[in-house]
Amino acid sequence: MASGVFKDIKEFEKRLQLPDEFYNNLIAEDDWSFVIKLNALFEGACTHVLTKHLHTPEIDEAIAHLDLADTKCGKITLLKRLKVITPEQAKILRSLAVLRNSLVHNIANIKFSFEIYTKNLDANQRKAIIKEFGHGIKDTDLIMGKKKLDRGQFVCQNMKVSLWITAAEVLACLYLGIDQAKIRIRKIALEHNKQRALASNLARLLGAS
Repeated sequence: MASGVFKDIKEFEKRLQLPDEFYNNLIAEDDWSFVIKLNALFEGACTHVLTKHLHTPEIDEAIAHLDLADTKCGKITLLKRLKVITPEQAKILRSLAVLRNSLVHNIANIKFSFEIYTKNLDANQRKAIIKEFGHGIKDTDLIMGKKKLDRGQFVCQNMKVSLWITAAEVLACLYLGIDQAKIRIRKIALEHNKQRALASNLARLLGAS
C-alpha cells in the first residue's frame, strides 16, 4: 500500500487527538476490540469531515449525535451524497457498523473471532464480505511465503488484515475530504461575494437611472 495513505492517517490521528500510531496498533488488538475501535475511529473521522463540509459550528454537537449507518440521514449517507466517499466505501463502512452493532449488544461476543465469523457465513454473505472487507486487497497483496492464494481465499483466511488494509484506504479518502471541504466552502464564499457584487452594481445602476 502506498506510504502516502499512512502519512494521511497519521495526520488524521493528530486532528482527532488520537495517540500516535493508533491505527497501526489496531492490528495487534484482539478481533472484538479491533472491530469496536475501528468503528469508533470511523465515527470520529466521519463527524470531523462532515462538520468541515457543513461549516456550521453551531450544530457540530448535533452532527456528532447522528447515527453513523442510517441509510436515510446517517453520517455515511451524507458523506456519500457530498461525494467524499464512493458508494463502495459507504457499503464498507455500513457493513463494519452492522458488525460492530452485532458485537456490542451481548457481552458474550467479546470472544468474537474473524475465523469463526467467516466460517459461519453462507455463500452469498461470504461473497459480499470478500467484496467489501477485502476491497483494498489487490493481487500484489496475495503472496504468503511461497504460496499464492486467490483474492477470495486470502480475504477469508486473513479477514482482519484485509479489513485493516481496506479501512486504511477509506480513512485516507476521508482525510482528503477535509481539503475538499475547504474548496467547497471557498467556492460558496466566492459565489456569495459574486452575488453581492451583482446586487450592488444593480442597485447602483437603478439609483443612477
